Amino acid sequence: MTPASSDPHLRQVIEQLLVLDREPLQEGAPLDDRGLIEKLLVTADAAPVLLSYVDTEERYRFCNQGYERWFGTPREQVIGRSVRQVVGDAGYEAIREHVRDALSGRRVRFESAIPYREGGTRVVRADYLPHVDTHGHIAGFVAMIADITELRHGEEAERIARKLRESEDRLRLALEAADLGTWDRDYSTGRRNYSDRCLELLGMPPGSHLDEGFPDRCVHPEDLPRLNAARSAALDPAGDGLLRIEFRVVGPRVPRERWVVAHGQVHFDARRRPLRFIGTLQDITAARRARLRADRLAAVSSSLSRVLLPEALSEVVVREGAAALEAVSASLVLLSEDGTAFELGAAYGIPEEALASWRRFPADTPIMYRDAVRMGRPVLCSDLEALHRDYPALKDSPAAPGRAFAALPLTVDGRVLGAFGFTFAHEQSFEPEMLQFMESLGRQCALALERARLYDAERRAREEAEGLRDGLARERSLLEAILDQLPVGVVIAEPEGRLVRGNPALEAAWGHPFVASEDIPAYVAYQGYRPDGTKYEPHEWPLARSLTHGETVLREPVRLRMKDGSARHIEVSSTRVQDAEGRVLAGVAVSTDVTAHHEMREALRRETEVRDRLMGIVGHDLRNPLQAIATSSTLLLRDSAPDSPQHRRAARILTSVRRMDHLIRDLMDFARVSQGGTLPIQRRRGSLAEACRAAVDELLTAYPERDIHLALRGDLTGCWDLDRLVQLLGNLVGNAFTHGAQGVPVEVRADGEGPEVVLEVANAGNPIPPALLPRIFEPFTRADAGGDSLKGVGLGLFIVHEIVTAHGGRIQVTSTPETGTVFRATLPRDVPR
Repeated sequence: MTPASSDPHLRQVIEQLLVLDREPLQEGAPLDDRGLIEKLLVTADAAPVLLSYVDTEERYRFCNQGYERWFGTPREQVIGRSVRQVVGDAGYEAIREHVRDALSGRRVRFESAIPYREGGTRVVRADYLPHVDTHGHIAGFVAMIADITELRHGEEAERIARKLRESEDRLRLALEAADLGTWDRDYSTGRRNYSDRCLELLGMPPGSHLDEGFPDRCVHPEDLPRLNAARSAALDPAGDGLLRIEFRVVGPRVPRERWVVAHGQVHFDARRRPLRFIGTLQDITAARRARLRADRLAAVSSSLSRVLLPEALSEVVVREGAAALEAVSASLVLLSEDGTAFELGAAYGIPEEALASWRRFPADTPIMYRDAVRMGRPVLCSDLEALHRDYPALKDSPAAPGRAFAALPLTVDGRVLGAFGFTFAHEQSFEPEMLQFMESLGRQCALALERARLYDAERRAREEAEGLRDGLARERSLLEAILDQLPVGVVIAEPEGRLVRGNPALEAAWGHPFVASEDIPAYVAYQGYRPDGTKYEPHEWPLARSLTHGETVLREPVRLRMKDGSARHIEVSSTRVQDAEGRVLAGVAVSTDVTAHHEMREALRRETEVRDRLMGIVGHDLRNPLQAIATSSTLLLRDSAPDSPQHRRAARILTSVRRMDHLIRDLMDFARVSQGGTLPIQRRRGSLAEACRAAVDELLTAYPERDIHLALRGDLTGCWDLDRLVQLLGNLVGNAFTHGAQGVPVEVRADGEGPEVVLEVANAGNPIPPALLPRIFEPFTRADAGGDSLKGVGLGLFIVHEIVTAHGGRIQVTSTPETGTVFRATLPRDVPR
């Protein structure tokens, strides 16, 4: 609808009617509530504008037929409804202020695009003329509205076309500089226009014929549904008309995958019908690949962050690294600790049998890993020919099945961990962007490997620490158990003297519970006395002396007084414990209850006194009668004839007396030795030959029926106790008489040819049992062999041993059936120094 040329005239007519309506009615005229206005409005049904009357409640009282044509609703359904109900919420909000101005008495005129509920958005020119009644009150307003949508859109279209023509040249220059292709579709003419660059990006030669399938046939089939959906959304009248979409281009002139981005804008007319669709096309393959690589790098980082152990991480590194670079295989080698060998950490996409010889190999093996580690940068072979030229050893290797190859060094803070290798299915040009991505991937993997190594080291250290802690706990438990079960009392003190631990045996020994004294002066809680009866002061205790002066105390006797009045004897030992640097860690004191030992020692002392008195009796009271018997026997021998029975009886009595005297002497010597002493000897210079002859004469007198062969050789002088040596010979020859063969002489030999004198007593007969030889010189040792038994109490050989020891010599015995029994004593000539 276009505005009528009589609008101003119509407005003047309405204004005149409003003025006439304010004049009073002529006297006698009938009253009509619609008055002259309704009649005039009815006559205006044919006007090409909307005419209506709105009262103060914003309700339509009248409207012309234009409302029916405009809204498609009978005007009877308009009259009585509010303005909001007729034009809708959006339309009412657009005119609300104008309505209120008119109802306040102001004339209103405006042009605006009003979104009507029925009839769409229209550009209108409106006049609101207030109606004042005869009393001067506002009764409503007359609205006169003309549709000028087409007029304004035509003007706008002409202005847009002019601006488009002005900017096309500038835009064309800008697009060429930005390497953009442009496209344009005019829906009013159906014309399509694609720049040469746009055709080139779509894989078409310049000037190509644009059939109906263009450009959809240049779009990757997987991306075409998305492109169609984006175009439909841009052409939607309710939308913003914008287009932005990324898609892939296919075609014979696109050798590799190409990504483009399309930006477009749809221009609509006043009724939201598309007039023109223009836009640009840009190659984003490089940016897309960069973004894809960044996403892949982020994915690799995410995968690596979830793995902690080196072995598992190596598997993730090769798998994710191969996926990020679109490689068919990948492998990871790590330098050994000494740097002389590579060790395979993990492999992906390589047959297991091909890896057998690459588990560990020298670091100087001529392969790409070696050069990547040495040079500290990627080593690249863009095709198989380059690989075989640079590394002939890999020509027939099953581990290199690809067409292009790369090796990256793995470094962290300048330290080389190993290398990362990739194999590609197709030849590669290795553009700078790809190299940068590979280096970023290598750094990230190296950091992840180092992190895993540190984590593993930390884990091992933690496990070791936990093991040590558990071990310490076990050792502590063991120590506590040992302390609790030790039969001696133990107390542990800190370096400053505070007592921290005492075991049950300590409490048992001291007769009261453990007192945790805070320092050395607090040791007053422990009461004890020295053997002389003086009391210990706190600083005088062995533990206090060890802590303050470093003194080590061993078995210091202490007497304790128990609550029941009894005495207890303990021995206290103490020392301080130091570390390797000499720092004092603690002090330890051990208390041993020796009460029973003390009582036993006292009993032994009393027993010794009794034994000494007994020995006195034996030595004095027994020897006096023996002396009398010996004197009487000697007189009888002298006064009787040698062949008389009386002479023989007296000789036997005298022999028995001598044997008894020897027995008493042996017992007294044993008593001296058993008390911890040695046999007393009186050294004087003399000849051993003298002692030998005296002993032989005495023995032949006592044993007239036996025979003794005496052999003396060399210098037999020395510094000896000859009486003791006579006793020695008497015991050895008497032992030979007792155990030797009857009728076979006993041999006594003395050899002084060497620096020492050797004295031997030998006899034939049954040998000494081998089991008895090691203890033959022990006291009270007796043996039975072949019916013979050792006569006496078994002290003779013990006394022999002690006599030789007292002279600083040594004695040994051999006894076999062939050589008989030989006692051999070696005696130094002088006093040993």
